[in-house]
Amino acid sequence: MKSFFFIVITATFFACNNAPQQGERPSEDSTAMVAEKTAPLVGEQCYLFVASKDTYALKLNIIDTAVKGTAVFKNFEKDSNHGNVEGKIDGDIIHLWYNFQSEGMNSVRELYFKKEGDKLVTGTSSEATRADTAYVPDAKAVVYNGAVYMKGDCASVPELQ
Repeated sequence: MKSFFFIVITATFFACNNAPQQGERPSEDSTAMVAEKTAPLVGEQCYLFVASKDTYALKLNIIDTAVKGTAVFKNFEKDSNHGNVEGKIDGDIIHLWYNFQSEGMNSVRELYFKKEGDKLVTGTSSEATRADTAYVPDAKAVVYNGAVYMKGDCASVPELQ
């Protein structure tokens, strides 16, 4: 289980500068666009990553800055695992604790994700372990360059139901 890779999802929102010039009134379209870009992430969201015969899925329920949900890592020729995630979202960074069962043991892993539009980008970092928990000793060292999860339909992964 120690070889299970660390996941981080990146989310970056790009904003354009549509501020009106001096004396101009903002149009309704530009006002709506700004409101849409700054709207907080809320509700149930599902993300999937498929590589060959492996499928990884996240089902997240976001309320304000709190995040709870389920994660499933279905590996074709290795042990799979699934469990619950809980954490918080700060801007475009989602920080989670993943509590899961694998190989008959309960484990905990710290995860970071960055949101980019409809994608979550996995991040990697060095990890340390204490008892049954793998954690990131320095959150600033997380690099968001891992697997890219696409927003999808969690109904296609029965373990998330």
